[in-house]
Amino acid sequence: MEIKNENKLILAFENRSFKAPELARTILANCLEKELLNLALDKEQLISNRAMWVLNHCHDLEFNRIKPFYAKLINHLKNKNLHSGVIRSILRIFQNHSIPKNYQTFMLDRCFEYIKNPSEAIAVRAFAITIVFNISIPYPELLNELFIVLNQLSITEESAGIRSRVKHTMKEITKLNLKRQ
Repeated sequence: MEIKNENKLILAFENRSFKAPELARTILANCLEKELLNLALDKEQLISNRAMWVLNHCHDLEFNRIKPFYAKLINHLKNKNLHSGVIRSILRIFQNHSIPKNYQTFMLDRCFEYIKNPSEAIAVRAFAITIVFNISIPYPELLNELFIVLNQLSITEESAGIRSRVKHTMKEITKLNLKRQ
């Protein structure tokens, strides 16, 4: 598949049967990451959602090529009317990769909002738990705050996915606290 510009990417996204991993490899091969990012940040939900999904695949394949866009992706979370798929894709990137220091406070606040919001998508909340945990590791007081929030969730949460993530994260916090004693 040959793609030379943003318009051809849009056409690829309009095809319901496009394959994200294949499209991601094509985008990376043609150095079209910036064009993909522009579409991922687009106001049109369908295009944005699909572009963000492909951006995740690009990140999985070669995260250093997407790393320069971290600030734009984080700042995109400031938009209040984002589709949960877009939020999920952004958080998925950061659950396994470091957040730049100057964005950690924002991400902590935003992720705590996602965690506490029972109407938020399960994957968004699960990824947010991991992000808050990763940022909090060097700060015992933040770990304790997260533990309190997770403990409350362990009592009230109905989703098996969230309960599992909560249980796992609480175990990790307990291990870290024992090491520090």
